[in-house]
Amino acid sequence: MAAVGVRTVGRTRYGLVVAVEPLPSSRRPSRHITEALDRVRRGLGAARVDALPTIESNWSQLVGNRLAGVCRVESIRDGRLVVTCDAPAVAEQIRWQTVDLLGAVNALCDDTVATSVETRVQAP
Repeated sequence: MAAVGVRTVGRTRYGLVVAVEPLPSSRRPSRHITEALDRVRRGLGAARVDALPTIESNWSQLVGNRLAGVCRVESIRDGRLVVTCDAPAVAEQIRWQTVDLLGAVNALCDDTVATSVETRVQAP
């Protein structure tokens, strides 16, 4: 559906007479809302809109089934992948795998969404 504009044509004793007509086609082409959200999120230091759901849905392939059961991705902010773990030993294991984990996450997202990993220990 084409966008429309309103212009005043004249006046009658009952008020204004207006005409509805298409806007000029010199408008910028419309963009998908995801592109706009990505720009806003990056400006706030957050990752792409689809990065976190993509990582969460592939978490067991990224860290293995054993670790996936005892740790989870919390967020990605300012290039930092935040992982919450159930025990200090699990957090240490994630820290040992940081280089491999970052490579796999960035390859999965086809972009550099994370440059560091932060681990947090929280009781289950």
